[in-house]
Amino acid sequence: MNSLKVMPGPRAAAMGGAGVTLDGPQGMAWNPASGAGVDAFAIQAGYNQWLLDSHQEAISLVRNLGFLNIGLGVTAFHAGAFEYRTEVPTEEPLGTFHPSEYVFQLNLSRRFGIVDAGLSGRYYHAKTMEDEASGPGLDAGVRVRPLDGLELGASLTDFGTNLAYIRESFRLPTRARLGASWRRCVGPQFDIEAAAQGSYFVYTDDVNIGGGVEFGWNRTLFLRGGYEWLGARGRPTGGLGVALGDFRFDYALGALNDGLGISHRLALGFGR
Repeated sequence: MNSLKVMPGPRAAAMGGAGVTLDGPQGMAWNPASGAGVDAFAIQAGYNQWLLDSHQEAISLVRNLGFLNIGLGVTAFHAGAFEYRTEVPTEEPLGTFHPSEYVFQLNLSRRFGIVDAGLSGRYYHAKTMEDEASGPGLDAGVRVRPLDGLELGASLTDFGTNLAYIRESFRLPTRARLGASWRRCVGPQFDIEAAAQGSYFVYTDDVNIGGGVEFGWNRTLFLRGGYEWLGARGRPTGGLGVALGDFRFDYALGALNDGLGISHRLALGFGR
């Protein structure tokens, strides 16, 4: 389930992967408390072109019920086509197979004054040729607004049981996140938001740090940029967003390490 390291949501991706305090339905994957920021109803569908012919699709929605916000999400990752042979070597492959991984999410969140809290139940399913692995998991998160324009967030995601293909088991990439964002209006039509986040993979001791800035004009056009450090390596990120009424379009691009090209993320959203 290493595809869980590829996060949905172009806005956070464009800002260096700093998504633990950002709103939006796909923000539930970064922090389950983000669903509490939806006032009525919101839905977001996204597509991520990753390495070679691998790609990710995600759709998430949140409904405000007054006393509680409830969210649903599905993320699918397709690794592309792989050739296969039997134990007997052959010059030509016998065919191809298409590994895939799916995550289903049920989110509950609520706002308590300056605090947002959220909890998500997850179900993971992976398939490689005829072998399958599946199991449950849990996410938990909180966001706090101690000062006007300042928001702090923390989350623990993909915490669950080990999954197994036949005999060999593997752990989920459980990750703890801690971050902050700060928003300020600059004149009647311009605003700026800066965000930063650090994350820690519990079982591998890997550290990921990222941050970025968003410039907004008239709450309609948004330009974003950032940088993400993955261990000893880093990569720049960037993107844009357009909001027209309740409709929203977001795009992000980011360099893949080791000269493997550029990733592209798109998302369409509706609601508030």
